[in-house]
Amino acid sequence: MQAFILTVKTGSFAAASVSLNTSPQMIAKYIAFLENYLGLKLLNRTTRSQNLTEFGKQYYPKCLTILAEIQATKVLAQQFSEEPKGNLRISAPVSYGYYNLIPVISDFMKRYPKVEVDIQLSDRYVDLVQDNFDVVFRIGQLADSGLIARKLKPYQLTFAASPSYLAQHGVPSVPKDLEKHNCLIYQYMNPNKNDYLWPFMINGKKVNVSISGSLQSNETLVLAKAAIEGLGITMLPESMLSDAIRQNKLLPILQDFLPPAKEVHLLYTADRQRPSKHNIFIEFVVNAMS
Repeated sequence: MQAFILTVKTGSFAAASVSLNTSPQMIAKYIAFLENYLGLKLLNRTTRSQNLTEFGKQYYPKCLTILAEIQATKVLAQQFSEEPKGNLRISAPVSYGYYNLIPVISDFMKRYPKVEVDIQLSDRYVDLVQDNFDVVFRIGQLADSGLIARKLKPYQLTFAASPSYLAQHGVPSVPKDLEKHNCLIYQYMNPNKNDYLWPFMINGKKVNVSISGSLQSNETLVLAKAAIEGLGITMLPESMLSDAIRQNKLLPILQDFLPPAKEVHLLYTADRQRPSKHNIFIEFVVNAMS
């Protein structure tokens, strides 16, 4: 393919042979081999000139694309053979970053000690390009952004309360029972601050149930601590509450009505010239968290 492309670009076997450091006769053999393999002629040749056949005109741009991809894979292989180093800037939601992502990043940094990680945890929407992040993690349905998205393990929400709270106020058996309970409200869950809704699966359908409570916060760690202290019922990520549940500080409730797990994606720009640290981190995370 390289011989064919260079022959077309330079106009002769002789000129192409200089670029490939071989003889004009060998260039002719390469192209003859390619034509024999394809079963079609690529060039109409005379003693004075050569022109692309109709098939050759369509085959030529395909060869350019294929060889560009081959070169890209060679560059990628070179990057992975080098030890990654430098700064990696990451954005993730607070509870997801703390409970799901930090253990993976810790393993990554132990394996690649020359990489310095700057991880910013925030539940606000960040712009990967404008806010100068290398990768961002998003929970929930994605908008069309032009970024590359790699799907990770889904993010499950669960419901829980302390044994003391449930002993005093009773255990809700169905979502509607929450009308009689104090719910600990995460403010980012609903844009309408006058009506807070929690999602449930009831008879195979997703149903939003209106809830209320005396404590609300923009920080999930506050709500988890408040639930452990017996202030009410919380809906938070399963990974965040799992330790407290194992220690019987919290009891899971309404497990037959859990909402569908939220999608999680790792996002980054479609840039073939990404440094090796980016590519290696992306593949490391996908392998660890898919």
